Amino acid sequence: MIHLPGCPDLPFNPSDPRLASHWTRFDAVISRWPVVVGTGDEIEAFLCAVLSRRSGVQTRLLGAGLCEREVLDLLNSEPSACLLLLSDSIAADQGVALLERCRQLPQPPQVLYCLSSADAVDVDRLLGLGVSVILSIHSIGKLNFREAADSLEQGLPYVDPAVHRALAIAADLGDELSVRERQVLSLLAKGLTNREIAEQLFIAPSTARDYVSVLISKFKAGNRVEVAARAVELGYSSQLPSL
Repeated sequence: MIHLPGCPDLPFNPSDPRLASHWTRFDAVISRWPVVVGTGDEIEAFLCAVLSRRSGVQTRLLGAGLCEREVLDLLNSEPSACLLLLSDSIAADQGVALLERCRQLPQPPQVLYCLSSADAVDVDRLLGLGVSVILSIHSIGKLNFREAADSLEQGLPYVDPAVHRALAIAADLGDELSVRERQVLSLLAKGLTNREIAEQLFIAPSTARDYVSVLISKFKAGNRVEVAARAVELGYSSQLPSL
């Protein structure tokens, strides 16, 4: 069970009947193309393969590539244009080199780009490289997912409002966060207490408490819960604290 950022009491449950219309609509739209998944996460690739075989799913998944070569091989295996569901985890450059290669294909794919972190993301460049839809991973199961499907069907570019919010937060902070503050932020995003943060970083609990207080101030937040929610939007929950 995954909790949505900013909604600690609202768990994300893929089987929730209230989400069924979003999933059905999205499946109906993307089923118009053969689909290729590109991700650097083996579990994501496995789950995509499993979900594509569920009863009632219309989408035809050609495969899930774990690197640029695998994704390009899959795209080249299909004579017609595909839809590429690309995660920014695909490579250290967030898939930019792969997108450039895709534009050179005889049949460039439609691209739905899924963003897990707003760190160093250039939205304009992604759109310039032919990305049709930019979605935050945290919007899966939300109305944004359905809006993205509508835009994809109409051939209109779509940038998730959650992405704009995360970029705005990152721009506000700029280079204000120290290495240690980023370490604390990544642990705070995972829901750790001050004592648990201290244990992870080998510092005193009082020091961890002080770092959290500083982060609350820098984020102009009301409490640590708000800071954690914003940290999740920025992708810190998926990052390891570099020691």
